Amino acid sequence: MRANVSVIMSHGVNEQILLRPDFEQNALHHGCLLVLLRGVGPSKPRTLQKAFNKVRHVSNVKINESSGVTRDIWIRYIHEYPVENNDWGDFQSHRRLLGLITIGKFDTQTELNELCRQHESLKVRYSSTLYDSRAIFFGPSPEKAAADRVNSAGGDQQVLYSSSSPANENINVNSNEVEKYGTRLQDEFTTPSNFKAQAFFYREQDSCADLESHIAEFVNALFWVLESKRLDRSREKAEKMSMLFAPLEKRDFVGLDMDSRANRRRCVGRVTKNFADLSLQAGLVRDALNLYHTACEILRAIGDLLWVGACEEGLCSASIMFMYPHLRYNEPLHRNASLQDGLLPLRNATERLRANDTTSKMHVSKQQHSSRDDLQENIPTCQMTSASSSCSSVSSILTTNSSPSGTPTSSSSTSTISAAQHGTIATELPNNIIKPEELHTYYRRAIINYSKYKIAIIIETEAALKAARICVEQNRPLDVAMFLQNVLYLNVNMSEPDRIKRFEVITDLYQQIGYRRKAAFFQRLTALKYVQQGNPNPDWTQTYRLMLESFSGYLLSLDPMEVIDNAAGWPALQIDLLQGLIAAARRLGQSALATRHMTFLLQTQWVHMSPTEQSDMCVQLQNLSAQCEGSPVPLVLESGTIIPPANLTDLPYCMDLSVRDLPAHLRPQRIKIVKADSGPFLFTPIHLNSLDRREKKREKNKIAFFWVQNDLSEVTLRLRNPLPFELTVSDMRLLTNGIVFESLPQTVILQPNVATAVALHGTPIEGGQLEIQGYSTHALGVKSNCRLKNMHGRKFPPNYLVDVIPALPRITVKTSLPQTATFSQLASSDIVITSASLTLYNGESSTCIITITNESPISVEHLEISINSNVEQETQKNIFRIDEKELQSKLPIKPSISTDFTVHIYGEADFICPITSQSATSVHSSSTVTAALQTDYHGANLGIGGAGPRSHSLQCSTHSSSGHGSLPSRVNSPNQQQFTYNRRNDPNNLSFRSSTSGGTTTGGTPSLMALSLPAAGGQSGHGFGQHVEAQFRVKYSGGEGMQEGYCRQCAISFNLELLPSAQITSWDVLPAEIPSQFYLVLDVSNLTAQEMSLNYTNNKSILIEAKESCRVPIPVDRCSLEQVVAAREAEYTENMEKDLCYRTQLLSFSDSISKLCSEHVAERVKISWLLTGTDIQGIASLNGIVLTSSMIDLTTVSPLQWSKNAEFSTTNKNICTIEIVCAAGQSAILYVSVRNQSAQPLRNLVLTIKFYQDYLNGIENYNLDTRIAISGPNRVSIPLLEKYAQIQHECTVIFFTPGRFKASIQCCSKPQIAQHNAVQRLDNSLRAMQVCDIIGSTASYHEQQEHIWKFIPPIEVTVIDQ
Repeated sequence: MRANVSVIMSHGVNEQILLRPDFEQNALHHGCLLVLLRGVGPSKPRTLQKAFNKVRHVSNVKINESSGVTRDIWIRYIHEYPVENNDWGDFQSHRRLLGLITIGKFDTQTELNELCRQHESLKVRYSSTLYDSRAIFFGPSPEKAAADRVNSAGGDQQVLYSSSSPANENINVNSNEVEKYGTRLQDEFTTPSNFKAQAFFYREQDSCADLESHIAEFVNALFWVLESKRLDRSREKAEKMSMLFAPLEKRDFVGLDMDSRANRRRCVGRVTKNFADLSLQAGLVRDALNLYHTACEILRAIGDLLWVGACEEGLCSASIMFMYPHLRYNEPLHRNASLQDGLLPLRNATERLRANDTTSKMHVSKQQHSSRDDLQENIPTCQMTSASSSCSSVSSILTTNSSPSGTPTSSSSTSTISAAQHGTIATELPNNIIKPEELHTYYRRAIINYSKYKIAIIIETEAALKAARICVEQNRPLDVAMFLQNVLYLNVNMSEPDRIKRFEVITDLYQQIGYRRKAAFFQRLTALKYVQQGNPNPDWTQTYRLMLESFSGYLLSLDPMEVIDNAAGWPALQIDLLQGLIAAARRLGQSALATRHMTFLLQTQWVHMSPTEQSDMCVQLQNLSAQCEGSPVPLVLESGTIIPPANLTDLPYCMDLSVRDLPAHLRPQRIKIVKADSGPFLFTPIHLNSLDRREKKREKNKIAFFWVQNDLSEVTLRLRNPLPFELTVSDMRLLTNGIVFESLPQTVILQPNVATAVALHGTPIEGGQLEIQGYSTHALGVKSNCRLKNMHGRKFPPNYLVDVIPALPRITVKTSLPQTATFSQLASSDIVITSASLTLYNGESSTCIITITNESPISVEHLEISINSNVEQETQKNIFRIDEKELQSKLPIKPSISTDFTVHIYGEADFICPITSQSATSVHSSSTVTAALQTDYHGANLGIGGAGPRSHSLQCSTHSSSGHGSLPSRVNSPNQQQFTYNRRNDPNNLSFRSSTSGGTTTGGTPSLMALSLPAAGGQSGHGFGQHVEAQFRVKYSGGEGMQEGYCRQCAISFNLELLPSAQITSWDVLPAEIPSQFYLVLDVSNLTAQEMSLNYTNNKSILIEAKESCRVPIPVDRCSLEQVVAAREAEYTENMEKDLCYRTQLLSFSDSISKLCSEHVAERVKISWLLTGTDIQGIASLNGIVLTSSMIDLTTVSPLQWSKNAEFSTTNKNICTIEIVCAAGQSAILYVSVRNQSAQPLRNLVLTIKFYQDYLNGIENYNLDTRIAISGPNRVSIPLLEKYAQIQHECTVIFFTPGRFKASIQCCSKPQIAQHNAVQRLDNSLRAMQVCDIIGSTASYHEQQEHIWKFIPPIEVTVIDQ
């Protein structure tokens, strides 16, 4: 009943609670001695910190009693301790401040006196509970070093300055100081007379080697005082025990009978509980555990719930000391706040719990938990035994081992420091220990008991935190959350710093169990408490720190890319937290941090904001960056936290990025490509370069082309501005890695929501591999590094790899000719850097000077010129000619030096007019050769049969001519004739060279190949103005790039327009006066608009009016028989090697002879022309002229050797001259001898003798039946004429009338028609046979063609009257 009344009374009293919370307490602190470690004096230099660390290092001292028992004494150092907390020392003895250690530094005697005064004031403040104190003073360094050293090896531990000064007994002498400096601080400075504490003096730079031993002695002294009080408590009789009260508890017992049985039991229970507290502090954990059980039972029986809760808390503390001794050695580590949260401590708690041998060995049986009555009966005995043993030990120690100073010496007890060494864990646990799974239950009971007393609200709070910490160790997160929730529900009247401290402790515990979201909430709440309204001293630094540390709870990270990659958390909460962080940074005046966090917000939360919010945040960022510009470098806080850079990767938004190749004329090319040797086989399944291909597959981001050192390179971007206002992006540069790269800045203004192309340039300074990582921008006042790997939502590789080859020279090219208006249409036109144009007449020659200037600092060591055009290669060689030796002689080209070379240009053209008639077909075409040969053969037969005059075509073409055929004459003007279209005149044809030029025969004899000329004003029509387009490609290299095998290639576009000049419209071959020559009769037309002077032999020329034509005869030496035989043999050998059929050989023999004769004529006939009144001149060649078989017979030397003889009956005289004179009616015998001088036999020859009259006007009369009579055959067949064989034929001729007659003697060979048909019929069956089996190796070209060989000149016979 009274207990209930006391509860009611305690809750009803509205008085201030004097106890201040200690949120750092844990269950193990119940067994520690509380020592105040305080710095005194105005300054705290770094040397004092070393002393503080050394003192704190002595946290455990092992004291050995004389009986051999070792006491494990633990010390807890604190820096601040309220005096009112000492009032709770009776309730819980670990709350008593037992020791005081002050540390200070002085330079003068006055400062030393002040330090002593502060120490004494602290002693007076805590005098009610203080057992002992020590002072540690650091004095100045001596002015003199080793001059006055004292060589003493040591001295007394205490030095007396004056026998009358009681303070001298408390001054400690440092022997090391005497050895090192030769003097002592005690000799220079003295402590005041009222300073009663023991002091230790050290120099400022002293290592304080003996400080820890002094502190151990100090702890030893505290222990013995504590032990004496414990022994005094153990000796008290039950009837003499005084009641122990908690603060503000005495009033509850006013008017009550203190001698009642209940109060006596209350007194015994409380004293027993106090005795247990002292035993726990004195290292007697087992005794304390028994005493706690006893006190708990006594107090629970009388309903003293406040002290029952204290007993239950003591039971938990004693049990924890047995089960979790390792917790004493877990010193907190100072972690860098910039490090991200790794594995939570909770994750390893289970392993630590399982690895605890002490916990695993705990086996508590039911008999161990006997009835509380039996335990209570044994209490006096236990107490007496313990008391007697303790008394005997203490008395023996005090009587036998004592010193004048009152401090135990090492002979009585030894104390050792074990701060770094774990103590020995008992192998067996007490039977009455609380099980680990029951600890939280006992703590819960204690908290419930505390909750019934308003005065114990701070005790309740601390007990809940202790329970939470031990549940963290046991890996019980739900119980931790329950205890922490209970702390939050307590309405504790405390100061704001204490409230903040409470939230920080709750935050730390939530973090330990992995409740990061709750931890972040309380961390942020703590941050707001620092700057809440009404706070006279808002601490924005702590607010900023706590908000920054709460990132992990909101699933944020200091690295923005980690936040974007994870894409976790609550965007609304994250945005709110970041805005608060920005506000805190602004209040701190850290504009750089505010800009960095705003950039972080835009980068990580861009997609989670509406367009309006995006625009507002960008405006805020622009205002913040106006105070401090943002840069992509880490920011280091004073605490060591590193703020990674944040980049606006989406402002502007990059839609596309592509690496551009160098301009075509600057791109590097391989000089020589060495292919891998695949062995002697044309195909092998073994891929020798498969490894290279695999490497290429792995490097998909590697660029296929090369950049060149010191050459400007380009990367193009396509950017879009997502903001509703104009965005200016300045200082855009490429981000690269690897080799040195000089990037050029670029500024661009982006309109809202409009894609804009931007080109970024830079120059690689050295060769190697360049890694393009992205680009940098300066937008909204923030410099950002936009890397490709950080651009999400776009298919960009992490980087682009570009190989940069060593530097190559650069050249510029110009020509002496004017540039053309149009560019090249040929392939690789992108390498053209300049152009030139020239207009020439066909056959005209000119030059072009090309100047090459080296504009680079590297010499041009390699130079190669090649020409590519829209004409055939052979024709191209005739048009353009470059002296390679002259070009190579000018190498190398030094830097800034120019050199030039000459290109010789000739107006190569086809001066042979194309054929338009159906029969004008080239003998080069194998499909029409047989038909042409047959036509020639039948025409020869008609001529042989005396079919009349030569050709109507000849008569038409020579109708206006007069005189001998060898004299030049005018023919019809080209303006009066029609133009007929032919494929050769088509300008779309790439080659204006044609092989179908030439003439053919109609009727019985060859004739000039008359061809229609273009109509008047036909220059714009087909065939006029041939355009030649060419590229002069220049490959050059030098320096290191050349050594690596690279070069460059540029080109000059050359447009050449060829105008028609002289044109050969028709041609024929006529026999000359001597057998070794023939006349080439040409019809030459002047297609220019000016008069032309034509020089067709060395000393003969003729003037041709514009658009007029002229016929000129040109004597030409015949082609020798040896050349014909060599050509036939070469063609036959080539065909045999190709294993062609007979038909192909037959045609190719004809083709080879035709080519030989055409080339023979073209080589020996050069027609020069000059436009009168100008210096324009040229040469018209006969390249491509085509000759028929009859022309070929006149062009080549005859294989037959002729001899003739005439014998007249009247004179019996042999006449061997060409001109014969005889009388009419007189008979004459004509002998004709033919000899085969060729290398092959001749077959099917027909020897014919004809007489005719030549009227010298182009008309020949062969109808002489009434004027002449021939006796004997005038036509003889010769089946075979062997090699070098000779035959002779004779006939008798009688002339009836006088006059001038001519005798035409000719030998005609017939082709083997039957054999040719047989070959056609057996064509399909001859593929498996050899060619020599068909026609034999002696097959003659003359057997395959129609030939007519004439005796030249004809025999002239003059018949006179008798």
